[in-house]
Amino acid sequence: MKRKIILFLLISITLFTGMMGTCVALSNAGGGDWNYSEEMTIKENSGKNLINYQVQVLLDSTNFDFSKANPDGSDIRFSVEDKQLSHWIEEWDAGSKRAIVWIKVPSIPSNGMTDVTIHYGNPAATDISSGDSTFDFFDDFDGKSLSIANWRSETNGGGDVNIGNGIIRLEAPVRHPADYSKITSKDAFEINSMFVVKRMKVTTGTEPIGPVLEQGLLDPQDESENKIVYRTELANESRVSWALTRDDDRFKSRDLTDLGIAEGTWYTSGIAWYQEDNFKKVSWFKNGVRDTRMDYSYDIENEDETVIDHIPDNELKLYLYSTTASTIKNMGYMAVDYAFVRKYTPQEPTFLLPGEVITQEPEPLPESDIQVGQPILKDINMPASDAGAQAIFIFEPYSDDRSISVINDLKDSGINTVFLRTDVNNIWSSERFIKSAHENNMTVHAMILDEKKDFVDGIDESSIEAVEAVLDYNTKSLAGFDGIYISLKTCDPVELEQVCQENAQLLDAIHEKTAGKTLLVAGIPAAYDRSSIEDITSNVDLFVLMAHDMEEVELTAEEIEDSVASKMGEIRGSGEYALITVVVSEGSDDEEVNELLNSLYAYYSDDPAFLGVSLLMHEDMQEIIGASAPAEEKGIPGFEAIFAIIGLLSIAYRLRKQ
Repeated sequence: MKRKIILFLLISITLFTGMMGTCVALSNAGGGDWNYSEEMTIKENSGKNLINYQVQVLLDSTNFDFSKANPDGSDIRFSVEDKQLSHWIEEWDAGSKRAIVWIKVPSIPSNGMTDVTIHYGNPAATDISSGDSTFDFFDDFDGKSLSIANWRSETNGGGDVNIGNGIIRLEAPVRHPADYSKITSKDAFEINSMFVVKRMKVTTGTEPIGPVLEQGLLDPQDESENKIVYRTELANESRVSWALTRDDDRFKSRDLTDLGIAEGTWYTSGIAWYQEDNFKKVSWFKNGVRDTRMDYSYDIENEDETVIDHIPDNELKLYLYSTTASTIKNMGYMAVDYAFVRKYTPQEPTFLLPGEVITQEPEPLPESDIQVGQPILKDINMPASDAGAQAIFIFEPYSDDRSISVINDLKDSGINTVFLRTDVNNIWSSERFIKSAHENNMTVHAMILDEKKDFVDGIDESSIEAVEAVLDYNTKSLAGFDGIYISLKTCDPVELEQVCQENAQLLDAIHEKTAGKTLLVAGIPAAYDRSSIEDITSNVDLFVLMAHDMEEVELTAEEIEDSVASKMGEIRGSGEYALITVVVSEGSDDEEVNELLNSLYAYYSDDPAFLGVSLLMHEDMQEIIGASAPAEEKGIPGFEAIFAIIGLLSIAYRLRKQ
């Protein structure tokens, strides 16, 4: 009998211990039980081990049954193994079946996955949503006065700070240019953080433009020395800019984007301050969506003393500010519902609930299996960076040891594609350069010139022979060209139909040689129309569109978009790809050029045919035209299209650093 009792106790203890290991003691149960649970997978995408990282979980009718949870989400819980996670409900709307919940995940391994259990279905449970326990900093301004543990306040003139109904108001209500109200956090935060504020602009009085508002991070020791400040002005916050300071040097951006938030409308504004590879960066998010036009970066390994590092990397404190403008007609306040700081990496983790598919990145091929110089054909995506394709034309082949240093410079500039001037009589001199490029995951395309170093165009034996020479080289070399670039003649309005027909015949003849062997790229002059594009799409793998005529240098983003709209439509309808060209003059304002490029990237962000924006230096184009053309000529037919990518590496490099 004693043996049976002891055996029974041992079995009971074992079973109880096993059950304890699989059950989670969830808080604030109210005496009820959780009837439902699902496994959610968090996937790490940045290649870093993430510790106590805040992950945003978006719930909707496709991945969550809102009818089984409490109407306010008060019974939602999250756990990893036997540990309950902190969470905060940013939004829960059972009626529209939408919720935004943040969870604090203890550990997510580099490029790995962490399983999180989501619990719900307990009507007796009470809400435990807590921003304080979820984020590195949190304030929802629920008290009757500003938390002295979190903030310091400062006002001047008619400025004032008021709190009520969970909202803080930074007011500048009196007409005086020195009126302001501001709050700064007592704690400071490290780089790789994001400062998020739910805010609203309100205008008071009779003037419609309202106050000037600022949100950002400041140096705890000297606010004027190091800061990252995002500033909005005018009605509907239509003027948006950065003010960045470091080591007594100041960077002030011009208007980079139009916030476009109507008066009295709540939205979230997030400032991400982080390091990615060898760059320190800042980015801005509107309602959780990154606006790439506001991106700014600095290469921490750059040795050029003329480039100023405006981005600090020491700990910074939080900052909110409202003031009148110099017009003395800028009254109103910034209303803030909540503010928090979370950890940030640009390749954020993603969550997947049951039924959603996790796409694993394929394992890289061993070096012995990589086909260096393998052609990129129509069924293979063209290479592109985060901002789009990055390419450059080079007119002097590098056949000596300079190849490696040149390739390194190109790679550091973000270049992944090279159009290389190719002397068909000495084609082998390019092999070392091409091989170095391929070893750095860059593609190289042959830009064919004739004996006079003019670009080959027109239907004659020299153009066909040049193509055949490149293809022959590809079959015998250690590093073949990835494609061939052909310039099309400028379509003279008087002879438009005839010239375009000749261009089509040229491409048809060349395509017979290149089909299935290498990429065929066509430079398209500005005078081309949609119907002429239609005639050549079957023979072209990549189009380079020129938006400018020779006299048109400074076009706006809207003018460029209108110029190429019909051509892009035809290319899009044919399932092909295109680069769009921007022409700038030497001495052009980098900020203005960067704004123009970012505007085009934003406009075409959802266009499957768009591969990137190309940059052309107008002065270089004119100089080379004069050097290459015969004395009686002042230009080369089709030249506008030939220089359609990037004419000057230094400009590309400078913009990359910005």
